[in-house]
Amino acid sequence: MDRDLGVDVLIIGGGIQALYLARSLHPRYSVGIVADPTRPSEALDATGLFSAGYDGNDAVRIQPARRSAGYWRQWAEANGVRHDLAPTLFVTSADDAADRLRLWADATLVAGPADALPAPLVGGTLALDHAFVVPNDLVMNPAEVVDRLRSGLEHRFVWGEVTKFGLITDQDIEFVEVQTADGTLVPITPRFVVLADDVHNGALLQRLVASFKDRAKRREATDTMRSCQAVRRRTTIVIRGDLEPVAGSFGGLEIVAHPSRSGGELVWLVSPAIDDRQTVLGPEDARFAPAVDAALVRRAIDTLLEISPAIAERAEDLEWAVYVARKTEHPMMAAADTSNLAQPAPARIESLDMDSFLAVWPSHLGYSMIVGDVVAERIDVALGGSTAVAEGLQPSDVPGEAIDPVARWERDDLVWNDWSTFTSVHGIVTP
Repeated sequence: MDRDLGVDVLIIGGGIQALYLARSLHPRYSVGIVADPTRPSEALDATGLFSAGYDGNDAVRIQPARRSAGYWRQWAEANGVRHDLAPTLFVTSADDAADRLRLWADATLVAGPADALPAPLVGGTLALDHAFVVPNDLVMNPAEVVDRLRSGLEHRFVWGEVTKFGLITDQDIEFVEVQTADGTLVPITPRFVVLADDVHNGALLQRLVASFKDRAKRREATDTMRSCQAVRRRTTIVIRGDLEPVAGSFGGLEIVAHPSRSGGELVWLVSPAIDDRQTVLGPEDARFAPAVDAALVRRAIDTLLEISPAIAERAEDLEWAVYVARKTEHPMMAAADTSNLAQPAPARIESLDMDSFLAVWPSHLGYSMIVGDVVAERIDVALGGSTAVAEGLQPSDVPGEAIDPVARWERDDLVWNDWSTFTSVHGIVTP
Protein backbone atom coordinates (compact mmCIF):
# COMPACT_ATOMS: atom_id res chain seq x y z
CA MET A 1 0.00 0.00 0.00
CA ASP A 2 1.25 3.52 -0.78
CA ARG A 3 -0.35 4.98 2.37
CA ASP A 4 -0.50 4.05 6.04
CA LEU A 5 -3.75 2.84 7.53
CA GLY A 6 -4.44 4.83 10.71
CA VAL A 7 -6.65 3.45 13.50
CA ASP A 8 -7.22 4.25 17.14
CA VAL A 9 -6.99 0.62 18.26
CA LEU A 10 -5.39 -2.28 16.40
CA ILE A 11 -6.51 -5.70 17.66
CA ILE A 12 -4.47 -8.67 16.47
CA GLY A 13 -6.50 -11.88 16.51
CA GLY A 14 -9.74 -13.17 15.03
CA GLY A 15 -11.10 -15.31 17.85
CA ILE A 16 -13.74 -14.71 20.50
CA GLN A 17 -11.50 -12.58 22.74
CA ALA A 18 -10.38 -10.26 19.94
CA LEU A 19 -13.86 -9.88 18.46
CA TYR A 20 -15.58 -9.25 21.79
CA LEU A 21 -13.07 -6.47 22.51
CA ALA A 22 -13.56 -5.01 19.03
CA ARG A 23 -17.33 -4.87 19.53
CA SER A 24 -16.78 -3.21 22.92
CA LEU A 25 -14.80 -0.39 21.27
CA HIS A 26 -16.57 0.05 17.91
CA PRO A 27 -17.82 2.58 16.84
CA ARG A 28 -16.56 4.82 19.66
CA TYR A 29 -13.06 4.25 18.31
CA SER A 30 -11.68 3.52 14.88
CA VAL A 31 -10.83 -0.18 15.19
CA GLY A 32 -8.70 -2.39 12.98
CA ILE A 33 -8.69 -6.18 13.35
CA VAL A 34 -5.81 -8.21 11.93
CA ALA A 35 -6.56 -11.92 11.49
CA ASP A 36 -4.37 -14.47 9.75
CA PRO A 37 -6.61 -16.91 7.85
CA THR A 38 -3.78 -19.46 7.58
CA ARG A 39 -3.41 -19.91 11.35
CA PRO A 40 -5.52 -22.38 13.35
CA SER A 41 -8.00 -20.70 15.66
CA GLU A 42 -7.88 -21.76 19.29
CA ALA A 43 -11.46 -20.54 19.81
CA LEU A 44 -12.79 -22.66 16.93
CA ASP A 45 -10.97 -25.72 18.29
CA ALA A 46 -12.77 -25.42 21.65
CA THR A 47 -15.74 -27.60 22.60
CA GLY A 48 -18.01 -24.61 23.24
CA LEU A 49 -18.59 -25.16 26.97
CA PHE A 50 -18.63 -21.74 28.65
CA SER A 51 -17.80 -22.94 32.14
CA ALA A 52 -19.02 -21.28 35.33
CA GLY A 53 -16.31 -23.06 37.32
CA TYR A 54 -18.19 -26.06 38.71
CA ASP A 55 -15.04 -28.16 38.39
CA GLY A 56 -12.91 -25.54 40.16
CA ASN A 57 -11.46 -25.65 43.66
CA ASP A 58 -11.32 -21.96 44.67
CA ALA A 59 -14.54 -20.12 45.55
CA VAL A 60 -12.93 -16.71 45.00
CA ARG A 61 -11.94 -17.56 41.42
CA ILE A 62 -15.16 -19.41 40.68
CA GLN A 63 -17.20 -16.25 41.29
CA PRO A 64 -15.89 -14.30 38.24
CA ALA A 65 -16.25 -17.47 36.12
CA ARG A 66 -19.88 -17.72 37.27
CA ARG A 67 -20.54 -14.10 36.35
CA SER A 68 -18.86 -14.58 32.97
CA ALA A 69 -21.02 -17.57 32.09
CA GLY A 70 -24.13 -15.63 33.14
CA TYR A 71 -23.18 -12.70 30.90
CA TRP A 72 -22.65 -15.04 27.97
CA ARG A 73 -26.08 -16.59 28.53
CA GLN A 74 -27.67 -13.15 28.36
CA TRP A 75 -25.61 -12.39 25.25
CA ALA A 76 -26.73 -15.63 23.55
CA GLU A 77 -30.39 -14.91 24.28
CA ALA A 78 -30.10 -11.30 23.10
CA ASN A 79 -28.30 -12.25 19.88
CA GLY A 80 -30.29 -15.32 18.92
CA VAL A 81 -27.37 -17.75 19.22
CA ARG A 82 -28.29 -21.39 19.84
CA HIS A 83 -27.33 -22.59 23.28
CA ASP A 84 -28.01 -25.36 25.77
CA LEU A 85 -29.03 -28.21 23.51
CA ALA A 86 -29.33 -30.24 26.74
CA PRO A 87 -29.24 -29.38 30.46
CA THR A 88 -25.64 -29.35 31.70
CA LEU A 89 -24.94 -31.95 34.40
CA PHE A 90 -22.08 -32.50 36.80
CA VAL A 91 -21.69 -36.09 38.02
CA THR A 92 -19.43 -36.77 40.97
CA SER A 93 -18.80 -39.63 43.37
CA ALA A 94 -20.80 -39.92 46.58
CA ASP A 95 -17.64 -39.30 48.62
CA ASP A 96 -16.95 -36.01 46.82
CA ALA A 97 -20.53 -34.74 46.59
CA ALA A 98 -20.73 -33.07 50.04
CA ASP A 99 -17.47 -31.16 49.60
CA ARG A 100 -18.46 -30.14 46.09
CA LEU A 101 -21.84 -28.79 47.25
CA ARG A 102 -20.16 -26.84 50.04
CA LEU A 103 -17.70 -25.29 47.58
CA TRP A 104 -20.50 -24.35 45.18
CA ALA A 105 -22.47 -22.73 48.00
CA ASP A 106 -19.41 -20.67 49.02
CA ALA A 107 -19.01 -19.55 45.40
CA THR A 108 -22.79 -18.84 45.06
CA LEU A 109 -23.09 -21.41 42.29
CA VAL A 110 -26.60 -22.80 41.83
CA ALA A 111 -26.98 -26.57 41.55
CA GLY A 112 -29.75 -29.09 42.09
CA PRO A 113 -30.14 -32.86 41.92
CA ALA A 114 -30.79 -34.26 38.46
CA ASP A 115 -33.88 -36.41 38.02
CA ALA A 116 -31.85 -39.05 36.18
CA LEU A 117 -28.74 -39.58 34.13
CA PRO A 118 -29.02 -38.97 30.38
CA ALA A 119 -30.39 -42.03 28.62
CA PRO A 120 -27.06 -43.02 26.97
CA LEU A 121 -25.41 -43.21 30.42
CA VAL A 122 -28.05 -45.30 32.14
CA GLY A 123 -26.76 -48.69 33.26
CA GLY A 124 -23.12 -47.66 33.30
CA THR A 125 -20.59 -47.18 36.08
CA LEU A 126 -22.06 -43.81 37.11
CA ALA A 127 -25.23 -45.43 38.49
CA LEU A 128 -24.19 -44.89 42.14
CA ASP A 129 -22.73 -41.41 41.62
CA HIS A 130 -24.51 -38.13 42.37
CA ALA A 131 -25.76 -36.14 39.39
CA PHE A 132 -26.45 -32.40 39.63
CA VAL A 133 -28.00 -29.97 37.17
CA VAL A 134 -25.63 -26.98 36.90
CA PRO A 135 -27.60 -24.18 35.20
CA ASN A 136 -24.78 -21.61 35.27
CA ASP A 137 -22.82 -23.51 32.60
CA LEU A 138 -23.80 -23.05 28.98
CA VAL A 139 -22.84 -24.55 25.64
CA MET A 140 -22.58 -22.71 22.31
CA ASN A 141 -20.95 -23.61 19.03
CA PRO A 142 -17.86 -21.34 19.00
CA ALA A 143 -18.18 -20.84 15.23
CA GLU A 144 -21.67 -19.37 15.73
CA VAL A 145 -20.30 -17.09 18.47
CA VAL A 146 -17.46 -15.89 16.21
CA ASP A 147 -19.85 -15.37 13.30
CA ARG A 148 -22.22 -13.27 15.44
CA LEU A 149 -19.39 -11.22 16.94
CA ARG A 150 -18.05 -10.53 13.43
CA SER A 151 -21.42 -9.21 12.26
CA GLY A 152 -21.12 -5.51 11.57
CA LEU A 153 -17.32 -5.56 11.86
CA GLU A 154 -16.51 -7.10 8.48
CA HIS A 155 -15.27 -3.76 7.13
CA ARG A 156 -12.76 -3.43 9.99
CA PHE A 157 -10.75 -6.58 9.11
CA VAL A 158 -7.32 -6.78 7.53
CA TRP A 159 -6.70 -10.41 6.54
CA GLY A 160 -3.01 -11.22 6.73
CA GLU A 161 0.07 -12.00 8.82
CA VAL A 162 1.86 -9.57 11.12
CA THR A 163 5.43 -9.40 9.81
CA LYS A 164 6.92 -6.48 11.75
CA PHE A 165 6.48 -4.16 14.71
CA GLY A 166 8.06 -0.75 14.18
CA LEU A 167 9.24 1.13 17.28
CA ILE A 168 10.76 4.61 17.52
CA THR A 169 11.06 4.31 21.31
CA ASP A 170 10.63 1.25 23.52
CA GLN A 171 7.44 2.77 24.98
CA ASP A 172 5.20 2.87 21.90
CA ILE A 173 4.55 0.90 18.74
CA GLU A 174 4.88 3.31 15.82
CA PHE A 175 3.52 0.96 13.16
CA VAL A 176 2.58 -2.67 12.52
CA GLU A 177 3.31 -4.20 9.13
CA VAL A 178 0.88 -6.82 7.79
CA GLN A 179 1.35 -8.97 4.70
CA THR A 180 -1.82 -10.09 2.90
CA ALA A 181 -2.25 -13.32 0.95
CA ASP A 182 -1.29 -11.66 -2.34
CA GLY A 183 1.94 -10.29 -0.89
CA THR A 184 0.73 -6.73 -0.31
CA LEU A 185 2.49 -5.04 2.64
CA VAL A 186 0.13 -2.91 4.71
CA PRO A 187 1.65 -0.47 7.24
CA ILE A 188 -0.84 0.28 10.04
CA THR A 189 -0.26 3.18 12.46
CA PRO A 190 -2.30 2.61 15.63
CA ARG A 191 -2.66 4.65 18.81
CA PHE A 192 -3.08 1.45 20.84
CA VAL A 193 -2.21 -2.20 20.08
CA VAL A 194 -3.78 -5.28 21.65
CA LEU A 195 -2.53 -8.84 21.11
CA ALA A 196 -5.55 -11.12 21.53
CA ASP A 197 -4.55 -14.03 19.32
CA ASP A 198 -4.63 -16.79 21.94
CA VAL A 199 -1.79 -19.29 21.46
CA HIS A 200 -0.20 -17.08 18.76
CA ASN A 201 0.39 -14.27 21.27
CA GLY A 202 3.67 -15.84 22.38
CA ALA A 203 5.19 -15.78 18.88
CA LEU A 204 3.92 -12.23 18.31
CA LEU A 205 5.52 -11.10 21.59
CA GLN A 206 8.74 -12.76 20.52
CA ARG A 207 8.74 -10.62 17.38
CA LEU A 208 7.90 -7.47 19.35
CA VAL A 209 10.52 -7.76 22.11
CA ALA A 210 13.25 -8.36 19.52
CA SER A 211 12.62 -4.77 18.38
CA PHE A 212 13.44 -3.19 21.76
CA LYS A 213 16.54 -1.03 21.61
CA ASP A 214 17.31 -0.84 25.33
CA ARG A 215 19.32 -3.95 26.17
CA ALA A 216 18.12 -4.22 29.77
CA LYS A 217 14.46 -3.86 28.77
CA ARG A 218 14.90 -6.34 25.93
CA ARG A 219 16.36 -8.89 28.35
CA GLU A 220 13.55 -8.34 30.87
CA ALA A 221 10.88 -8.50 28.14
CA THR A 222 12.46 -11.68 26.77
CA ASP A 223 12.11 -13.34 30.18
CA THR A 224 8.47 -12.22 30.29
CA MET A 225 7.85 -13.52 26.78
CA ARG A 226 9.28 -16.93 27.70
CA SER A 227 6.82 -17.27 30.58
CA CYS A 228 3.85 -15.43 29.10
CA GLN A 229 1.50 -18.36 28.55
CA ALA A 230 0.92 -22.02 29.25
CA VAL A 231 -0.16 -23.93 26.15
CA ARG A 232 -1.98 -27.12 27.10
CA ARG A 233 -3.08 -30.03 24.88
CA ARG A 234 -6.77 -30.92 24.99
CA THR A 235 -7.57 -34.24 23.30
CA THR A 236 -11.09 -34.35 21.89
CA ILE A 237 -12.77 -37.50 20.60
CA VAL A 238 -15.58 -36.73 18.17
CA ILE A 239 -18.53 -39.10 17.67
CA ARG A 240 -21.18 -38.50 15.00
CA GLY A 241 -24.46 -40.27 14.45
CA ASP A 242 -27.91 -40.93 15.90
CA LEU A 243 -27.13 -39.66 19.42
CA GLU A 244 -29.03 -38.02 22.24
CA PRO A 245 -28.11 -34.52 23.47
CA VAL A 246 -25.76 -34.59 26.48
CA ALA A 247 -23.65 -31.91 28.15
CA GLY A 248 -21.49 -31.81 31.26
CA SER A 249 -18.90 -33.65 33.31
CA PHE A 250 -19.27 -37.42 33.63
CA GLY A 251 -16.77 -39.74 35.28
CA GLY A 252 -13.79 -37.55 34.46
CA LEU A 253 -14.92 -36.93 30.88
CA GLU A 254 -16.40 -33.72 29.53
CA ILE A 255 -19.11 -34.55 26.99
CA VAL A 256 -20.70 -31.80 24.91
CA ALA A 257 -23.24 -32.38 22.12
CA HIS A 258 -23.81 -30.13 19.10
CA PRO A 259 -26.08 -30.47 16.06
CA SER A 260 -24.26 -31.84 13.02
CA ARG A 261 -23.99 -29.71 9.89
CA SER A 262 -25.22 -32.70 7.90
CA GLY A 263 -28.58 -32.38 9.66
CA GLY A 264 -30.57 -34.89 11.68
CA GLU A 265 -27.52 -36.13 13.57
CA LEU A 266 -25.62 -34.99 16.63
CA VAL A 267 -21.92 -34.72 17.33
CA TRP A 268 -20.50 -35.62 20.74
CA LEU A 269 -17.22 -34.01 21.80
CA VAL A 270 -15.62 -36.19 24.47
CA SER A 271 -12.62 -34.73 26.29
CA PRO A 272 -10.61 -36.48 29.02
CA ALA A 273 -8.75 -34.49 31.65
CA ILE A 274 -5.73 -32.62 30.29
CA ASP A 275 -2.37 -34.31 30.85
CA ASP A 276 -0.24 -31.45 32.17
CA ARG A 277 2.98 -33.26 31.31
CA GLN A 278 2.32 -32.10 27.75
CA THR A 279 1.98 -28.41 28.67
CA VAL A 280 4.38 -26.00 26.93
CA LEU A 281 5.46 -22.72 28.56
CA GLY A 282 5.91 -19.62 26.39
CA PRO A 283 5.88 -19.24 22.58
CA GLU A 284 4.98 -22.23 20.45
CA ASP A 285 5.02 -22.86 16.73
CA ALA A 286 1.32 -23.42 16.10
CA ARG A 287 1.63 -24.14 12.38
CA PHE A 288 1.64 -27.89 13.06
CA ALA A 289 -1.04 -29.76 14.98
CA PRO A 290 0.08 -31.52 18.18
CA ALA A 291 0.40 -35.30 17.93
CA VAL A 292 -2.45 -37.49 19.12
CA ASP A 293 -1.56 -39.50 22.23
CA ALA A 294 -2.93 -42.97 21.44
CA ALA A 295 -2.64 -44.09 25.08
CA LEU A 296 -4.77 -41.14 26.22
CA VAL A 297 -7.35 -41.92 23.54
CA ARG A 298 -7.49 -45.55 24.65
CA ARG A 299 -8.03 -44.58 28.29
CA ALA A 300 -10.76 -42.12 27.33
CA ILE A 301 -12.55 -44.69 25.17
CA ASP A 302 -12.35 -47.29 27.95
CA THR A 303 -13.94 -44.82 30.36
CA LEU A 304 -16.61 -43.81 27.84
CA LEU A 305 -17.65 -47.40 27.16
CA GLU A 306 -17.82 -48.09 30.90
CA ILE A 307 -20.06 -45.15 31.67
CA SER A 308 -22.20 -45.56 28.53
CA PRO A 309 -23.25 -49.10 27.61
CA ALA A 310 -25.45 -47.57 24.88
CA ILE A 311 -22.40 -46.20 23.07
CA ALA A 312 -20.64 -49.54 23.44
CA GLU A 313 -23.61 -51.29 21.81
CA ARG A 314 -23.92 -48.77 18.97
CA ALA A 315 -20.23 -48.06 18.35
CA GLU A 316 -20.22 -49.74 14.93
CA ASP A 317 -23.11 -47.54 13.76
CA LEU A 318 -21.28 -44.30 14.59
CA GLU A 319 -18.47 -42.30 12.98
CA TRP A 320 -15.34 -41.53 15.01
CA ALA A 321 -12.61 -38.90 14.86
CA VAL A 322 -10.06 -37.30 17.19
CA TYR A 323 -8.08 -34.06 17.31
CA VAL A 324 -5.80 -32.29 19.76
CA ALA A 325 -6.61 -28.65 20.43
CA ARG A 326 -4.36 -26.06 22.00
CA LYS A 327 -5.76 -24.39 25.10
CA THR A 328 -3.88 -21.31 26.33
CA GLU A 329 -4.03 -20.56 30.03
CA HIS A 330 -2.26 -18.62 32.74
CA PRO A 331 1.45 -19.53 33.09
CA MET A 332 0.78 -21.07 36.51
CA MET A 333 -0.77 -23.98 34.61
CA ALA A 334 2.69 -24.95 33.38
CA ALA A 335 3.55 -26.33 36.81
CA ALA A 336 4.46 -30.01 36.89
CA ASP A 337 1.57 -30.66 39.30
CA THR A 338 -1.46 -28.40 39.02
CA SER A 339 -3.63 -30.33 41.49
CA ASN A 340 -2.96 -27.81 44.28
CA LEU A 341 -3.34 -24.68 42.14
CA ALA A 342 -6.35 -22.46 42.66
CA GLN A 343 -8.72 -22.99 39.74
CA PRO A 344 -10.31 -21.71 37.54
CA ALA A 345 -6.97 -20.19 36.59
CA PRO A 346 -7.11 -16.39 36.19
CA ALA A 347 -6.58 -14.50 32.96
CA ARG A 348 -3.29 -12.85 32.02
CA ILE A 349 -2.87 -9.21 30.93
CA GLU A 350 0.64 -8.01 30.06
CA SER A 351 1.77 -4.48 29.14
CA LEU A 352 5.58 -4.93 28.91
CA ASP A 353 5.69 -1.48 30.60
CA MET A 354 4.58 0.11 27.33
CA ASP A 355 2.15 3.02 27.25
CA SER A 356 -0.22 1.88 24.51
CA PHE A 357 0.07 -1.88 24.38
CA LEU A 358 -1.55 -4.91 26.01
CA ALA A 359 -1.36 -8.65 25.43
CA VAL A 360 -4.28 -10.62 26.86
CA TRP A 361 -4.99 -14.29 27.49
CA PRO A 362 -8.33 -15.48 28.92
CA SER A 363 -7.90 -18.84 30.63
CA HIS A 364 -11.14 -20.13 29.12
CA LEU A 365 -13.89 -18.95 26.78
CA GLY A 366 -16.07 -17.59 29.57
CA TYR A 367 -13.44 -15.14 30.78
CA SER A 368 -13.26 -13.47 27.34
CA MET A 369 -16.09 -11.10 28.19
CA ILE A 370 -14.65 -9.90 31.52
CA VAL A 371 -11.15 -9.56 30.05
CA GLY A 372 -12.58 -7.63 27.11
CA ASP A 373 -14.42 -5.21 29.42
CA VAL A 374 -11.29 -4.62 31.52
CA VAL A 375 -9.12 -3.96 28.45
CA ALA A 376 -11.75 -1.64 26.94
CA GLU A 377 -11.74 0.41 30.15
CA ARG A 378 -7.94 0.68 30.06
CA ILE A 379 -8.04 1.83 26.45
CA ASP A 380 -10.65 4.47 27.34
CA VAL A 381 -8.34 5.82 30.03
CA ALA A 382 -5.30 5.75 27.74
CA LEU A 383 -6.89 7.34 24.67
CA GLY A 384 -9.72 9.45 26.04
CA GLY A 385 -11.50 9.55 22.70
CA SER A 386 -11.10 8.92 18.99
CA THR A 387 -8.85 11.05 16.78
CA ALA A 388 -8.54 8.76 13.76
CA VAL A 389 -9.35 10.40 10.42
CA ALA A 390 -12.46 8.69 9.09
CA GLU A 391 -11.81 9.69 5.45
CA GLY A 392 -8.33 8.15 5.40
CA LEU A 393 -7.33 4.67 4.25
CA GLN A 394 -9.70 2.11 5.82
CA PRO A 395 -9.29 -1.63 6.54
CA SER A 396 -11.94 -2.35 3.90
CA ASP A 397 -9.59 -0.80 1.30
CA VAL A 398 -7.02 -3.56 1.87
CA PRO A 399 -7.35 -6.55 -0.49
CA GLY A 400 -8.22 -9.81 1.21
CA GLU A 401 -11.00 -12.35 1.52
CA ALA A 402 -12.68 -13.39 4.76
CA ILE A 403 -12.63 -17.02 5.85
CA ASP A 404 -15.91 -18.31 7.25
CA PRO A 405 -15.61 -19.48 10.87
CA VAL A 406 -15.95 -23.27 11.11
CA ALA A 407 -15.67 -25.30 14.30
CA ARG A 408 -12.91 -27.90 14.29
CA TRP A 409 -15.29 -30.85 14.30
CA GLU A 410 -17.13 -29.39 11.28
CA ARG A 411 -14.08 -28.85 9.08
CA ASP A 412 -13.77 -30.77 5.84
CA ASP A 413 -10.24 -31.94 6.70
CA LEU A 414 -11.28 -33.79 9.88
CA VAL A 415 -10.66 -37.50 9.26
CA TRP A 416 -13.66 -39.70 10.13
CA ASN A 417 -13.35 -43.45 10.67
CA ASP A 418 -15.72 -46.31 11.25
CA TRP A 419 -15.38 -48.08 14.58
CA SER A 420 -13.19 -50.88 13.24
CA THR A 421 -10.69 -48.49 11.68
CA PHE A 422 -10.70 -46.14 14.66
CA THR A 423 -9.94 -48.93 17.15
CA SER A 424 -7.23 -50.31 14.90
CA VAL A 425 -5.51 -46.94 14.42
CA HIS A 426 -5.41 -46.20 18.15
CA GLY A 427 -4.79 -49.72 19.42
CA ILE A 428 -8.11 -49.98 21.26
CA VAL A 429 -9.00 -53.47 22.43
CA THR A 430 -12.77 -54.01 22.47
CA PRO A 431 -14.63 -56.72 24.41
